[in-house]
This record gives sequence, structure tokens and C-alpha cells, in this order.
Amino acid sequence: MSMEAGAITARTVVTVLLATWPRRLLLGGLLLIPVIVGALGGFGSTEPRSFEASAGEDIDLGPLTMRPLAFFVSDETRRSGLDYVDGAQAWLGIVVEVENTTESPISLTFAGPASDAIEPQLPQGVLLSTLSVAAEAVRVADGTSGTAALPGVRTQVALLWPVSDAAAVPEVLDAVMTESLWMFGPMSNEERWMSLGDTWHVALPRTELPATMFEPEDDL
Repeated sequence: MSMEAGAITARTVVTVLLATWPRRLLLGGLLLIPVIVGALGGFGSTEPRSFEASAGEDIDLGPLTMRPLAFFVSDETRRSGLDYVDGAQAWLGIVVEVENTTESPISLTFAGPASDAIEPQLPQGVLLSTLSVAAEAVRVADGTSGTAALPGVRTQVALLWPVSDAAAVPEVLDAVMTESLWMFGPMSNEERWMSLGDTWHVALPRTELPATMFEPEDDL
């Protein structure tokens, strides 16, 4: 992205500070932002950008690199989990490959403000969740829990959301991915997500439930 000489955006400054300073020095760094920006000629304006992405394309979301692949709708996996969601008819599963580019594990089901690494777009009432983040994450390779993305490990997982009406999910699913940062919050005294605003829109093809995730009724 090009930038005019003498101008710098607040987003750029924050990104540089987070990438180069220890997180617990972040507060002091933020206090220096007006000084740095003033020396460089002032803040430039920037608006969140929106991009079109393709299924199978790697997207750099900041803490995660994500490759969205396809989606499925099924009630033949995590059957007991559906029983805990009032009105749930099936799971909507989005199959993605994720790689954690930070130095610590990242929860794919953490309900933070920028945890919607990918969010399905469905008619109101179809998605039975007050949160856009997936309710569960399952490793496609063996059907085990995949809620934690480990540093430097590329893993294919199915992110699961409960839905009220399987027939209401279209044959091509629109989904949105959000760029974000992982930062230390001096007020909350804990690590938190911060959205940078840029989004990628992708149209996902339908696929079958991965065989490793199939759960026969007799296993209940």
C-alpha cells in the first residue's frame, strides 16, 4: 500500500509498535504516538478496506493465516452438542486451514471482540448463536478437538455453528474474514483481540461431512 511522504496513519503506527515492542510496554508506546506522528507530518486518514477472496486462497488475518475451503451442513457429528442448543437442527461447518503466526496458542472459539476470523453470512434466525465465533472446532484429520491453533502448525479444522434450519443454508455460502491484532490491554491487564477493520469476502462451495467427523447414533 502506497503512502504519501510526510503522512502516516494511526493504524500503521499501532501495527509497528505491536510488531516490535514487548506487549507490556504497549501503553507507553501508545503515549508516544502523537509525538511520532507529529514528527512525521500528521495523521493520514484511512478507511477499512474490503476485498474479494477465493475458496482455497491463503488470507493473512494478522495472528492467523487462514485458507477457507468449503462448508457442510450435517446433524451426524457432535450429536450431543446439538442437544444443548435450543432449536438446533444441524451444524454448519466451515472447513479451513489455519496457521497461527504468533508465539502462543490461539483459541478458535474464543469469544473476543475480533475473534470472528471467519463468520458465515446467513438469514436472521438461522444461526443459533449470540456470537459470530464458532461454537466448536474439530480437526479434520482425526475428528478430535481443534479449538487451539498452535504456533507455526498448519491444521485443517471444521468450525461449527448450530443452525435452526438446514434447508435455509444456501448451496454457496458467503463468509467474511476479519484482519485483527493480538495485544496486551493495560486497562484489562490481559491479552485481547483488536480488529483492524479490513475484511475479505469469500463464496464457499458445499461439501460432504468429513468421514473422520461422522458419529453413528449407536455411539451415543
